[in-house]
Amino acid sequence: MHSDGVADLERFRVDSRAEIVRVLNDLTRTLQLITVYFNEGRDFILTSALRLDDENNRLVLDYGPDDTLNQRLLDARHALFVTRHNQVRVQFDSKTLQKGTYQGAPVFVVPLPASIIRIQRREYYRLAPPIGRHLNLSLVGVDGSMIHAHIVDISVGGVGIIEPPEGRQCGWDAGTVVPNCRIELPEEGVIHADVEIRNRYQVGSEHGEPVYRVGCRLLQLDSRSNAAILRYIHRIELERRRSRD
Repeated sequence: MHSDGVADLERFRVDSRAEIVRVLNDLTRTLQLITVYFNEGRDFILTSALRLDDENNRLVLDYGPDDTLNQRLLDARHALFVTRHNQVRVQFDSKTLQKGTYQGAPVFVVPLPASIIRIQRREYYRLAPPIGRHLNLSLVGVDGSMIHAHIVDISVGGVGIIEPPEGRQCGWDAGTVVPNCRIELPEEGVIHADVEIRNRYQVGSEHGEPVYRVGCRLLQLDSRSNAAILRYIHRIELERRRSRD
């Protein structure tokens, strides 16, 4: 994976206006829930697309029930919209979001995005944590000892870790499910999930000993934990984008 998370995300970008309109029209027809993250991912609201106004190049979204949170979104300088279309994760962002009226009720109005990101389930976008700000996956080995494995990439679907030296004694066989693991996400708190070992392969050596990368799938992830991972990924993406500007 490319070391720059934003660059890696670009391979999922769709620029075709016809395809963007098709996807957004489907979202309005099905009233699919859309999560809107703002204030660098610290806040979010749930909404849905009510109407795609192609003629005026705008998307009309349902207004939230919390007026204070609605105003904070309107005051935000950037918003990330995340949803699903045909079991595929779709996201787009906007720096312009206004309040409007639709069928006599208040709504959010946002310009149609010039592009969207569409990520297949089996290839969830994986973010490499920033250098010097390591994440660890804490899990219990077969001997009952606690292991802290370094996370090299993370997505809402899973994590990649570097197997610690004691990992050779911890049953890293594909298909193994390790219950009640934890990840401490900076500014988000601790999330808990069962972990299924998916694969294990050598990525190098150190002091003559092989180093292994282990692919893990996150199971039993609740909505709060899923949102925490998305906020973390979004915040790091924003930090990297600013550093490149």
